[in-house]
Amino acid sequence: MGSDDSPFDDVSADRDYLRVLLTTVCVVAVVLATATLPILAPGGTQSPMESLIPLPQENPFGSAGGTSTGGSGGQLGALNPGSQTDVGGSLDSGDSGDSPYQSQDTEPHFTVTSSEPAYWRTGAYETYTGTGWDGQADPQAYQGPMAVDGMADSTVDYEVQLAKSATSLPTVWRPKSVSRDDVMVTEYGAVTSERPLPAGTTYSATSVTPPDDPEVLRTSGRDYPADIESRYTGVPASTSAQVGPFTDRLTEDSDSPYQTAATIEQWLEANKNYSLNVSQPPEDDVASEFIFQMDKGYCEYFATSMVVMLRSQDIPARYVVGYSTGERTGQNQYTVRGMNAHAWVEVYFEGVGWVKFDPTPGQERLASEQQAMQNSSQDYSAAESGSPDEEFAVGTPAGEPQTEAPTDGTGQVSESDETEGTETGADGTGDSDGTGDSGDGQTVSQSGEFIVELNRTATPGAAVAATVTRDGAPVEGATVSFNGEPVGTTGPAGTVSGTVPYEAELTITVDVASDADALVAPSVPRDSTRAFAVTGPQTQQSTNASYELNTNASVSITGQQVTGGEVTVTATVDGVPVRDGDVLLDGEQVATTDRQGRATVTLPTEPGNASIAVERDAVSGNTTVVLEQLSVATSPSLPLALPVAGQTVNATMGGDSVTNATVAVGGEPTARTGAAGQATVGMPLAASAKISVSKYGQTATTTVGGLLVNAAGVVLSLGVLLAGTVVGARRRNVTPGTLWGWVRAARELAVGALVGVAVVADDLLGRFRTRLELTAAALRDLLAGRRSPAALLDALRAWVNERFAAAEDAASDAVAAVSTTESNGGDGTPAARVTIREAWTRFLTHVSLRRYWTRTPGEIATHAIERDGLPPAAVRTVRDAFRAVEYGQRDPQEHVAAVEDAIRHIETAAGQQSSATDDTDDATEGRP
Repeated sequence: MGSDDSPFDDVSADRDYLRVLLTTVCVVAVVLATATLPILAPGGTQSPMESLIPLPQENPFGSAGGTSTGGSGGQLGALNPGSQTDVGGSLDSGDSGDSPYQSQDTEPHFTVTSSEPAYWRTGAYETYTGTGWDGQADPQAYQGPMAVDGMADSTVDYEVQLAKSATSLPTVWRPKSVSRDDVMVTEYGAVTSERPLPAGTTYSATSVTPPDDPEVLRTSGRDYPADIESRYTGVPASTSAQVGPFTDRLTEDSDSPYQTAATIEQWLEANKNYSLNVSQPPEDDVASEFIFQMDKGYCEYFATSMVVMLRSQDIPARYVVGYSTGERTGQNQYTVRGMNAHAWVEVYFEGVGWVKFDPTPGQERLASEQQAMQNSSQDYSAAESGSPDEEFAVGTPAGEPQTEAPTDGTGQVSESDETEGTETGADGTGDSDGTGDSGDGQTVSQSGEFIVELNRTATPGAAVAATVTRDGAPVEGATVSFNGEPVGTTGPAGTVSGTVPYEAELTITVDVASDADALVAPSVPRDSTRAFAVTGPQTQQSTNASYELNTNASVSITGQQVTGGEVTVTATVDGVPVRDGDVLLDGEQVATTDRQGRATVTLPTEPGNASIAVERDAVSGNTTVVLEQLSVATSPSLPLALPVAGQTVNATMGGDSVTNATVAVGGEPTARTGAAGQATVGMPLAASAKISVSKYGQTATTTVGGLLVNAAGVVLSLGVLLAGTVVGARRRNVTPGTLWGWVRAARELAVGALVGVAVVADDLLGRFRTRLELTAAALRDLLAGRRSPAALLDALRAWVNERFAAAEDAASDAVAAVSTTESNGGDGTPAARVTIREAWTRFLTHVSLRRYWTRTPGEIATHAIERDGLPPAAVRTVRDAFRAVEYGQRDPQEHVAAVEDAIRHIETAAGQQSSATDDTDDATEGRP
């Protein structure tokens, strides 16, 4: 008899380990090659099959040569910025693959719950090398809340969950605190980790954003800290020689660093197209190449060029990487994907700090992201705020640029299109006869006239340079007065400087000592051009003319406009600061503006409207600050508010979520609201609970009532349900003993199921091990020539047929077990059932299966017939009777006679086989 159900029982057990080793190595090599092919593909294991085959121009927004899912070497774009980066290349990897900022990968990199949308910053660079950027500073261990330099605007609380591994944690500029203690912070404000943080990592952080109000930024001058100026204004000499003169001409009319930055940004957006299909980056100077030669590029090119152009004007700027806002996918929730990896610019403003500018065309970039999502059969909508006073969204037509530098088609400013930008007379003709109202409103320029020219529009508080000429020659030694107050005497160039007074009108008087009479120039209107005439004494004394100046000040508020909050008030007139102005809060003077037109004011502690005004002489302006009232709402975690159960608290102000607010229950602080303005607290064992939320000096309170009433209702309902169950059970004669029996039966069923699973698992493992051994032996025999391929195929075919037969028997057993609904036969006797079971037990003693209890009756019978050679008819009789009695609950009495006869045949056949085996052994022993 065979030892088990193996078709390979006649294969030799000799082991040729060298051949086995060779075969194993070949098989493993094939498996490894198959498994690693997707990993070695450009897109990694996440790449679709089409990424292995170059498809021409499938995605008009895709990168040249295919899309990229991140940096090379397993890096994931801006989640892992290195200490240097090449523009147009991968991050610090030495790889020539696509930049992560060309990626159109729609797979999420992280999700954010934030009190407001933002750009998610991961790194910044200081030194421009010509082909890229260096300068991720060495980080220092995070030691608690960080100091925030510069002016503060709003506080952002947010929670981030990484979907990919990261060494740099996305934060909002400027990070103040982060919930992890195992992180580092660079001097550029990047939060990093020495070891990659795995996907699934969560952390919370708080940032304080700088102001981005253009009215505030326009007041910043050029008095930069020495360290900032020396580190962030340098570019290679070759770059400066090309870019500097061009940017000089482009920004020659800019009167502030902000205006310079805005002009550069607008020129880039107006003259360069956005595209991810960009040729190989140049090897010498990316910025010069993009400004003068290239027609299109993506964020790295735009940001690099703007930083270099700003530095050529001695304005501190740096290159920043991270992610744009991403898609809003829930209340205060944003999903940020690989395609949102982005690069932008930070510009330093005196007294304000580093402010974000994004010169990449936002509308086109969002359209590219939307196309990528549509290619993945997903909808996409996004809205972002790039540079100060800039908003764009998918589906919204891009706004026309405010300015566009005249070009000659090669990126150079056209000299023929440049203008002098001088003032004209009040009537716009460029001349004045000094009469102010000469009847027909025209001015007459005659020989011998004095001409006064200003270098800018006259605005209250503005410093202007007045140049006095006669017949084209400068007049030296002339005394110039503004509204009767002398401002100085003209020098050799005929120029004198003065400050426009804070009045409703301006009159400029020119007095030449050699003349008997004073020469009076007409007042300069705010919208006039810059040249006008003063008639000399040899013709006629001019009369004074009054021209109105703009006296309406613009008042901007920077900071959190909440009760008790400290804000910065900035007052300007046409971008010129209102200096030494009185700041009034609800009619009461509380501060005075500084040289930048700014003052710090503490807002009232009560909700409502607060009026803030700034006044100086004839100039004034005001604005109203709405101080929202704190409110609180609650909702039960369960269908009803119950004692001990959770209650969700939601704090809002003016419809906006309030983060980090203190939540108290019964006067005891128990929690703080998160980034979504929510917290969960437990209810006390009381009739009601008083819940209060406190923030910004306000406290909002609500009461959750009916706790005990709700609990009583629940208990009563459960009691009624239990009583109904008991009554129903009694009507159906269900006793406690019956219930206990059900419990025991359930327990036994569970234990039996576990044991059955364990037995089946053990049997499967044993079969698998045996099959591996037999297969290895068969392969050894094949390699050694001891077995032909045809013999192996025959053995395999026999094994497969046996498996089919076993499956059919198993199916028959299952059908027999469930097809009958008959109960135990009333005329059956216990003795007959015992007879059937005894016959089955006697039959099993002649079957060679080692673990017969793990097999079905059909499998046992098949083995007995095919392997042990027992009489098929007798075996089937015993099998069918055992099935009918044990599974089908049939009458055992009708099978007793047939089973007894069958078991006698089986035992007789088994005895004959045993005798034959003994005779064979005796004959063998008797041989010489």
